[in-house]
Amino acid sequence: MFHLKIQLLFIAIVGSFFGFTQQWTTFKLDDKLNEISGLEQLDESTLVAINDSGSGAELHVLNMEGKILKTVAVKNATNIDWEDLARDNDYLYIGDIGNNENKRKNLCVYKVRIADILSKKEVVAQKISFNYSNQNEFPPNKSQLNFDAEGMIVYKESIYIFSKNRTEPWTGISNIYTLPKQKGTYNAKKYSELYVGEQGWWQDAITGADILNDQLYVLTYGRIFQLNIADLDRKPTFSHEFKRTTQKEAVVVINHSTILLADEVKKIIGGGKLYKFEK
Repeated sequence: MFHLKIQLLFIAIVGSFFGFTQQWTTFKLDDKLNEISGLEQLDESTLVAINDSGSGAELHVLNMEGKILKTVAVKNATNIDWEDLARDNDYLYIGDIGNNENKRKNLCVYKVRIADILSKKEVVAQKISFNYSNQNEFPPNKSQLNFDAEGMIVYKESIYIFSKNRTEPWTGISNIYTLPKQKGTYNAKKYSELYVGEQGWWQDAITGADILNDQLYVLTYGRIFQLNIADLDRKPTFSHEFKRTTQKEAVVVINHSTILLADEVKKIIGGGKLYKFEK
């Protein structure tokens, strides 16, 4: 037993030295979340999740292990292609921003009071409608297919939307657009560009985003990375490649050491899990 303890201590020390201290905990999601596309934290013990296109205009309230506690209907909304969730102190923002074919003219973000989600079974949303200020063709040619989006955050007084690059040939660039948080109709302004990588759509197309303080966390199917939102042209301060690539679509940062991720169910590659990742 003494020798076993020494061996375990040695493994822990070596693992720490080489950066192997990351821990994963996995939870099975309910079948109702097979198309999960967005995840956010409502309070210390509660999460909220959405499904993407083909699902109802519903918010699924979860505990921290992914168990559904209740489902809340958003009565005045339509789920054309809900792709991400974000929040500020008082409101949850639902991004109906999926645009696979780059030809939608009815993009929007729904704004719902968090207190209503926690206390009610039906909620009423405000609608923030928009188009991209630099899109003139619906769809554009293949080299300009960069008006789909699956990543969204709220930072200070604006909504930030991160495009999911589908260009041919591949450019590796995500365009970042901003919107006001107030209901109305807008042209989303291009704020910046983020070069994600050269490895193509499966590895470097953005599928989710979240922010904690000034630290931006960006999700792709193959990895997650972190950088300061004021330094988008610099290298990430943290990056982690997943050992197994699944269709990871949702991310929420609990704190700078703990991140929750979720993936859709696909027959060949699996999924349907909530992952707790501890750096």
